[in-house]
Amino acid sequence: MKNEAFQIKAIFENKNQLLPLLLIGDEDEQMIRKYLENGICYGLFEKEEIRAILVVSQQKERIEIENLSVLTAYQKQGLGSQLLQAVCQMYAENEIVLGTDDVSGNVDFYEKNGFEVFKREKNFFLEHYPRPLFENGVQLVDKIYLRRTVKDHGKGIK
Repeated sequence: MKNEAFQIKAIFENKNQLLPLLLIGDEDEQMIRKYLENGICYGLFEKEEIRAILVVSQQKERIEIENLSVLTAYQKQGLGSQLLQAVCQMYAENEIVLGTDDVSGNVDFYEKNGFEVFKREKNFFLEHYPRPLFENGVQLVDKIYLRRTVKDHGKGIK
């Protein structure tokens, strides 16, 4: 869904006000505050209202997607893909990586957007979060890492 009514803008100020939206994609407020400190935020706006947000951090030639969250009422409408594809175009000269759970359907979402699985970290959510995390009643255990390399950037949505 590519809609001209939506604008994508970098967000530099008042990033902590984005916390409620970011908590949709990551339940750990402390972790969010950590990557917000140095991360670059991109929002997808309808008029002046934010509908989705993506946070990236940069390490040399690699970009890491820290969080991609879409307001619940706007999910499953292509807004996450639209924002993700726009940010991938901005960083087309970089490898882009991210980590997600293996339960929620996120892996399928990212694969449809040109990413490929390259690593599984066993027991990540058991060892790095203070309490068990659940998605659709299933406990999160392993973290899946995906990447989109420079050569993959032309792929777009599958």
